[in-house]
Amino acid sequence: MDDGDFSQVDSLIQDSLLEDDDQTQFSLAETLMSRGLSVQAKTIYTHLLTIYPDEGQILSRLAEIAVSDGDSDQALDYISQIMPDSPAYAENLLVSADIYQSQGLYEVSEQKLLTGIREYPDEEVFKFALAEVYFDENKFGKALTYYDMLLDMGIKNYSGISIVFRKASSLAGDGQYEEAISEYEKLNALELNEDAQFQLGFLYNQVKNYNKSINILEELLDTNRDYPTAYPILAEDYLNIKKTSDAFKYAQLGLNLNELDDRLYAIAFDAGTAEDSDAAIKILETGIEKVENPLPLIVKLSDYYVTKGQFKANLDLLADRDVSNNPKLTWNLAKSQFETDDVKDAEDNIIVVLDDFKDNLDYLSDLIEILRSTGNNDVLKPALALYLKQDPDNESMQSLLDQIQ
Repeated sequence: MDDGDFSQVDSLIQDSLLEDDDQTQFSLAETLMSRGLSVQAKTIYTHLLTIYPDEGQILSRLAEIAVSDGDSDQALDYISQIMPDSPAYAENLLVSADIYQSQGLYEVSEQKLLTGIREYPDEEVFKFALAEVYFDENKFGKALTYYDMLLDMGIKNYSGISIVFRKASSLAGDGQYEEAISEYEKLNALELNEDAQFQLGFLYNQVKNYNKSINILEELLDTNRDYPTAYPILAEDYLNIKKTSDAFKYAQLGLNLNELDDRLYAIAFDAGTAEDSDAAIKILETGIEKVENPLPLIVKLSDYYVTKGQFKANLDLLADRDVSNNPKLTWNLAKSQFETDDVKDAEDNIIVVLDDFKDNLDYLSDLIEILRSTGNNDVLKPALALYLKQDPDNESMQSLLDQIQ
């Protein structure tokens, strides 16, 4: 094996099973296992199990191999045979917790690890494993408890994973953004990898420190231009500080990497309308055609058309689309129909969404205007009452109500 010659390995293993003592065979199996030759190691462990059917270490190793082979049932069968008084019981708890976690049985996995913490209080591996279970479950508050325990023990890295990074990520997941930033800033240059840089940039975005977010994310993109999730955050940062040309640039660069990102289309549109509205509209139309769920983009474009008084364009956008499940689009449709003299359809559509927007003065103004034009006083009166409930000092609305009572 050391010479890279594996041609005789299998035959020599068979010779070992016939000639070597049990301890030598076990040592050989351990060596094979450490080198990733689990198939060959399994041959020896299976042989030794016939001699020592209750040996926890052998059962534990066979369980590990079964897990790597994807045979969880067989692994659990081996694990169940390891008794609490076995020296391998700690390993049994770890392997079984891993199996249950892989099956999505997080509560069972949690109980196994809690047992490990009680039985082996000095073994940090159980605290780390339980923190990871909670982290995977997005139970960040609980994960923080055990990551803090490890840090209090002076353990900053475990199995190649930075505990400080995990704590920072957990704080971010728990919504403690300022505290998370503080932890991320403790990371050294090696630990502050691309993912950590992105998370830190994202966190600065969340606390509205857009300039710091920009600095960090641009440094990230200087080293890796193909980090797609950085582009929406960076484009949004520039949009928030009113640098629309930079926002538009990064949104476009992001779309070159991922043409299905609806957020990038929305940012590109918002940034582009200030400089070239026609080009911005074309971008949004492209997004509507490409993304999996175009509804938010359709609403954005529809709102733009209505705000700009482009009612015919809005009707063209919504033509042949089912807007019945979207109250905002139904409202926009009704307003556009009214402004293009399709008063009857406008009335039908505007009334449909009354319950959705009964607290919205802009909607109620449109509703009242349409109902006045159709003479539908039966609905106009309660609409005016709803309006005056929110704006009791509006003299024109009060006067209109007085006229029709």
